[in-house]
This record gives sequence, C-alpha cells and structure tokens, in this order.
Amino acid sequence: MRTIMRVVLIPFVFLAGWAVGEEDFSSSPRWDVRFDIGGSIPQNPSLSEIAGPVTGGDTMELSAGMQFDISVGYRVTPWLAVEGELGFIFNEVESVGNWSYPDSALNQMLLMANVVVEYPRGRFVPFAGVGAGGVLSSISFGNHYDYYWYGSDSDGSGSDFVPAVQALGGVRYEFNEQWNVGLVYRFLATDSQEWDVEWWNGPDFRLGVDRVCIHSICLAFSGRF
Repeated sequence: MRTIMRVVLIPFVFLAGWAVGEEDFSSSPRWDVRFDIGGSIPQNPSLSEIAGPVTGGDTMELSAGMQFDISVGYRVTPWLAVEGELGFIFNEVESVGNWSYPDSALNQMLLMANVVVEYPRGRFVPFAGVGAGGVLSSISFGNHYDYYWYGSDSDGSGSDFVPAVQALGGVRYEFNEQWNVGLVYRFLATDSQEWDVEWWNGPDFRLGVDRVCIHSICLAFSGRF
C-alpha cells in the first residue's frame, strides 16, 4: 500500500502547489456534499488462515456487489479539496477455498480522508484523488432462527478493523455553481484482514486473507454550499 500511495501522491503534490493562488474564489461555495451509489467488483483475496495457516494458494471468492458513499469536503483552492468519506461495500462470499456456505457475505465500512484535485474549466470537470483511513469489515455465514431474540441471526460471524488506501477519479457535469452529477471510479486496497468467527452451535475459528482490493464505479450527486 505504501507503493500505491507514493505513486499517486507525487503528481497531486505538484498540482496542488501549482494551483494555490491561481484564482480568487472568495465568493464561491466552499463546502461540498456528495452521495455516490454504484457497483463494486472485488479481486478474490488469497487465504492466509482458516482454522490454521493456509499455504496452498486458495482464495476467498467474492461476487460483484454494491457500494454507497457519502462525503463532505472543503475546497482549499479552486483546484484542491479535502474531504471526509463514509462508505459501505457489500459483497457475497461464494466460497472460502474449497468450502462454501449459503447466505454468506462480506460487508465493509470505509472511513477515509481524501485529497482531490480537479480541473474546473467548463461544464465537464475531471477530477482525481487519493485517500487513506481504515475499513471496519464484518463477515457472516448463513442464518438461523434465534429463539432467544425471536428473529434470524447469522450462523457465524466475525469483524476486523484495518488500515486502507484508495485512489479515485472521474468526471462530473455542473448544472450550475451549486449542483452537479457525474461518474466516479475507485480502487480500494486494505491491509490483510482476520476475523475471529463465532459459530452459533460449534467451535469458533479464525479466518484470514491477504489485502482486499475492490474496484467500484458509482453515479455521484453533489451540491456545494
């Protein structure tokens, strides 16, 4: 992840320095609120542990899913903005190595701080950015009826919190100075993840994977105030 951050941060540092002071926009809206919704395409992570070390090159197979994000940003210059992002990614777990279990899923909540550079010339505005933060993930397997809570519950589940980085880019169309719509692509890479899975009627076990990488394409709606 350090290599990814170095590669994408270098051009942003130069662009940000060049952009500061380029334009007086004291009367322009500074705050930006954006909502994204779209699809997520995961790369199957390599298994590192399943009730013991895994060395055979097995993977955890994830299906395509959904992503939702909301961010609040502040424009430092006409070209440069910083933002905080809260996101949710949902993917079904098709199999864990040679083992599969019905109704299994991986849910990830993103807590990211982003730096975004844009080129505000005309109605169509391209932008790109990088971010760093953390991901709170939970994995669950199946469901059963819980007579204590009088409702359904997963057969087994575990959670973890790990560092993460992302790169993003896209283009938006500005209807006016306040409202716009666009497309945004993200690539998210987390650190290795491990879950202590608590099983409802049997022994617990630990499940671990190498970094989880997710591609996503979302429709973005935003407003400036």
